[in-house]
Amino acid sequence: MRWVACVCIVVALGSCEEELYFIPGTGTLPNCSEVAVTNLDGTEWYDNGTVTIRTTGCEGAMPGDELRVCGLDWVLTQDGDDVTIVVDEEYRLEGRLCGDQILGDQLFLRGGWWLPVEDELGCGYEDDSAEEVAITAEGNVLGVAQSEMTGKLQMTGTLAVQGNCGAHYEVTFDQK
Repeated sequence: MRWVACVCIVVALGSCEEELYFIPGTGTLPNCSEVAVTNLDGTEWYDNGTVTIRTTGCEGAMPGDELRVCGLDWVLTQDGDDVTIVVDEEYRLEGRLCGDQILGDQLFLRGGWWLPVEDELGCGYEDDSAEEVAITAEGNVLGVAQSEMTGKLQMTGTLAVQGNCGAHYEVTFDQK
């Protein structure tokens, strides 16, 4: 009888797993005309870079301000050209990895995440120094190539993001 009660509780409450947040944004994923040569499945990354504020609306920041970003963990899972990205174990982004004979492999992104920036004390990861942002169609592509310095894969680009204000995130992703 005890197991019946347990089954009923699980059915009533659903899974115990927490659902990942998804912020759609306006970035889109194209159909690939060329297959990428890179395999990102099971890779782990951290981001670093600078956010440049483009529009008003963010508390304590004005257009033209540059803010140093506090890095987060990004875990990638790849199935064919499709890539699922989990940021800081809380946010899910969708990606598509496409090849390009001239530019090399490119990762197109759709989604958003919680973007923390340094405050006067550095990276405290406090809510008042971070904001949820969505990637916009204006800048949703990262280049994927081998770093000349480390020999490891690296992803770089400038992402256009929108929260309370619009910004450009000039970012480099390094493998862990």
